[in-house]
Amino acid sequence: MADTRGVEIRESSIRLSFAFEGKRQRRTLMVDGVAMLPTPANVKYAHRLIAEIRLRIRAGSFSLAEYFPEDGTVARGGTVADQLDQWLAAQSIEESTKAGYSSAIKFWKPLVGQIAMTALRHSDILKALRTRPDLSGKTVNNYVSVLRAAMHLAVLDRLLKENPVAAIENAKWQKEPPDPFDREEVDKIIAYAQEHYDPAVANMIEFRFFTGVRTSEMVGLQWTSIDWNKRQMLVREAVVMGIRKQTKTNKARIVALNSRAFAALERHRTALPRANVMAISEVGDTTHAEIKRKGQVDNSTAFLDPRYGTPWIDERAFRRSFWTPALKALGIRYRPPNNARHTFATMLLMAGATPAYAAKQMGHSVEVFLSVYSKWIDDGHGDLEQAKLERFIGQNSPATPQEQKKGTV
Repeated sequence: MADTRGVEIRESSIRLSFAFEGKRQRRTLMVDGVAMLPTPANVKYAHRLIAEIRLRIRAGSFSLAEYFPEDGTVARGGTVADQLDQWLAAQSIEESTKAGYSSAIKFWKPLVGQIAMTALRHSDILKALRTRPDLSGKTVNNYVSVLRAAMHLAVLDRLLKENPVAAIENAKWQKEPPDPFDREEVDKIIAYAQEHYDPAVANMIEFRFFTGVRTSEMVGLQWTSIDWNKRQMLVREAVVMGIRKQTKTNKARIVALNSRAFAALERHRTALPRANVMAISEVGDTTHAEIKRKGQVDNSTAFLDPRYGTPWIDERAFRRSFWTPALKALGIRYRPPNNARHTFATMLLMAGATPAYAAKQMGHSVEVFLSVYSKWIDDGHGDLEQAKLERFIGQNSPATPQEQKKGTV
């Protein structure tokens, strides 16, 4: 047993020793009723704790009940890993969001998870982040955000006095600007799909380019959301990781179907095989994941994976089997399928659509739309707008002395 300035290190525990009110106090550090293991991080925490206790004893502000509410124990929260798990369990979130949070927790646990929550320090977090210099700034911020939220919950539960993550600054990162395809590339991609892929895939690609729907919205589109007479579709649902949910903005919107989008959708409906297709009523509340697992065919969903007759779960299978090979064969610089959405947004602006109308079609607020696509608002229209200004200036400018002199001759 080693005793260093009031910290007794045992084989499987740590004990504090200090004098208070004329008596020698010895307290084993416990976490949820279990002795705290003498790991380097926990030993460091014990030294910090004994120093804090001695400081408060000297100041006359130490309370034995506050630090040791149960005889012989420190009941001020568990490890960082425990707190992360407790925080995640308390969240009411979508499965896709939960997956992102779980990824962050998986990052933190091996690096700081075994540290007692009350021992976590700002420097521990910085050291953990330095182990992964390959992470993008966005990913770092996402990971830190989860840890910060978990520690904030501990503060609200009065397990911590301060949040050790609060002062961690956000990493700098540059958001990738929209990288749309030009019209020539769009036509080449659609033509390639029509020649080499199932019509269902070709129609879906053209539909994406000329509606700008999000991947999750396209995957979740149902035939009952199409108004064939008005040439409109109601975008009110999305499918993420096989689970049907509300749209990303939690708002439904009406999207006008232009001639290219409508033609692609009409061809797609006409070409759908009718054999071995379930009635919509038979599908009921069956989830997309269950339909795929059971090998059923779903005819309520507009776009299906033609290889299996089942809904797309996400875009990975489409990207791997269709999108990437097409771009590679055409020699077109690779961009993810979601750039079809950026392409449509820039088409709207280049065609002269107002930002308000374009934002409504895309499911953005005008503010967000302008922040993302402001570059294209001026493209193609700058000369026209400048000409308007020149005409205005010319009509309202006073005549020069030379012009006045000519006018009197």
